[in-house]
Amino acid sequence: MSYKKILKPGLSVELVVSEGDYAGRYRTRVDEVGQRLMSVEAPFIERQVIPLAEGMVVEITFWDDISAYSFDAKILQRIAVPVPLFILEFPDEVHKVQRRNFVRVPAFYAITFRRVTREGLSDMKKANMLDLSGGGMRFRAKESVENQALLYTQLFLPTGEIQTPARICRVDKTEDEKAYIISVEFYEISERERDKIIRCVFDLQRAMRKKGLV
Repeated sequence: MSYKKILKPGLSVELVVSEGDYAGRYRTRVDEVGQRLMSVEAPFIERQVIPLAEGMVVEITFWDDISAYSFDAKILQRIAVPVPLFILEFPDEVHKVQRRNFVRVPAFYAITFRRVTREGLSDMKKANMLDLSGGGMRFRAKESVENQALLYTQLFLPTGEIQTPARICRVDKTEDEKAYIISVEFYEISERERDKIIRCVFDLQRAMRKKGLV
């Protein structure tokens, strides 16, 4: 399905400003969609419209049940009345991530985990993430855990804190045998939490593209 069939008036999207005084992520909605142009509602901060300048390039991210989409768009015009809007130009390229074939990128964030047992949750352990995708992650830990065990994990990402069960797929010792590399897949994760992870992956991919790493 073409992303333009998904991008319809009323669709909730995320507008990302990567630099400047108003850098951040803002939830908004699509107002109208044309052949080469679209309009989105201007986001607010403390009841004030974010005054993004004409000519600025922003990122638009949105999702359906199968994929996540992201593209850069230039603000061609600001409209103040009757509803504050930004008129955007469609890009030549749209980045797409299949939820069933998640892209894995290097990611170095703190996490904690507890093993799920019949008696409840074990003591909390700290670990360091090595890579991340919408479907799972790898992390380095001092303690070993058995394969196929179920963990309750907590991820501290720039897009928000995530709490989700995860099932262990693989456990390997590091070369110096002083730690363990643990691969997990997210287990019964909510789509809301998965979206936070996918947004983080998009941000990491964009940073890598700017550095010429992908």
